[in-house]
Amino acid sequence: MPRPYRCRLSLAFLLCIASSVLAQQPSSPPQPHQHPTAPPLPAVDQQQVLAYWTTETGWRSELELRNNMAASDLTVTPALRTLDGTEMPLAPVVIHPQEIKIIDLESAVIDGHAPQYVGTYGSVILRYHSPSRGNLFPMVMIHNIGHSIAFHIDATSEEPDPQQGSLEGIWWLPNDTATDYLLLTNLGSAPLQVDLSLYDSSGHEAKQKIALDAKATDRLSVRQLLRATGLSGTFGGIKIFAPTHAGSLTSLHLLFDEKASLSALMKIFDYNPSTRLEERDYAHTNVWTLRAPVLALSHPDPALAFPEGTVLRPQLFVRNALAKPVNITLRFNWRNASASGKAAGPAFRLGPYETRRVDVGALQTANMLPKNANWASVVLTTSGLPDEVVAVAASYDETLRYGAQTPFSDQLAFHWVGSLWEYDAQHDSLITAGNGGTKPM
Repeated sequence: MPRPYRCRLSLAFLLCIASSVLAQQPSSPPQPHQHPTAPPLPAVDQQQVLAYWTTETGWRSELELRNNMAASDLTVTPALRTLDGTEMPLAPVVIHPQEIKIIDLESAVIDGHAPQYVGTYGSVILRYHSPSRGNLFPMVMIHNIGHSIAFHIDATSEEPDPQQGSLEGIWWLPNDTATDYLLLTNLGSAPLQVDLSLYDSSGHEAKQKIALDAKATDRLSVRQLLRATGLSGTFGGIKIFAPTHAGSLTSLHLLFDEKASLSALMKIFDYNPSTRLEERDYAHTNVWTLRAPVLALSHPDPALAFPEGTVLRPQLFVRNALAKPVNITLRFNWRNASASGKAAGPAFRLGPYETRRVDVGALQTANMLPKNANWASVVLTTSGLPDEVVAVAASYDETLRYGAQTPFSDQLAFHWVGSLWEYDAQHDSLITAGNGGTKPM
């Protein structure tokens, strides 16, 4: 019986019993029904940080602010921080309920008579007074003028926990001309000392110490660091270790190629060695699971409107962030215009700090995945703890002009385009809370 009908039937049955009982009781004057309501939360000072903006030549940064409240205005005061942490407040922005305000940052610094902020970069801090941090949804859109290159930067917040931790990532240099920016941002008001380690695909390490002043941003190039350290290859690992106050550190890794019109945001994962599996096992699978929802396969869906004959090269990069081996299992849920199904993927063992490339296109050629499948969701499981294994996915054609990325996440199963879903761990599918439909993972 569908869930909504069952609920209505149970409610009607209870109402019938209640009516029968009440009919046998002596009548009494009706009492007003009291609806207990939770007291409203008090407004307090809030802040969020966007780890990157730039007004350098050829780039445009737009700050987008959305007021999530249904009935109250929200006043936000942005401030730009330069790479050394120097801060310049911008004019306060009043945002009406459910409204979005867009601010061109170059115009804002010119209007604020601060030309020294043109041609530089840093982070943005947003201050506001409201009951919840989530009352504001901010982001920065960074555009490469004249090219179809853009980056969507979401906000983060400082965690005051003094514990150690690291940020774990994967670097990828798909050709000889791609540029990459590795950004390290100190969200806090105290200096940070961090260890930056780069690994080649086999796990060989090159390490250096980085000093970050309070509120400062450091922008590095993985390509240049590889040349300086003697590491080689086209992909590998990144570890940014903070021996204390790891919650004050954030990082972004941007990859772009103007000639190919390639832009990719390589996801960075927070790793806390004290995190237990049950704290992050939202689907109650008892195994660390990462999911990539929509990997474009070799023959792209016509809905992507790529030129006829475009062939993509779907691939996964899977990295072991620890100094001990770990076992990995992959599986796929695929679909095309007329069919869908499941397929077992490869299982393999990663050595210490190793990064492995999985050629998903070759799996299609070998018929492990149907050759005519357009999309696949990828499920990665390991016996390790949260974020000891990290992964990213990319699917581009030979020119790198056409393609898409899909991030791996452990929190995929709870919200899908604004609607609530529940994860069905037995069938690797998502079940809607209202109509009993399913969507493959």
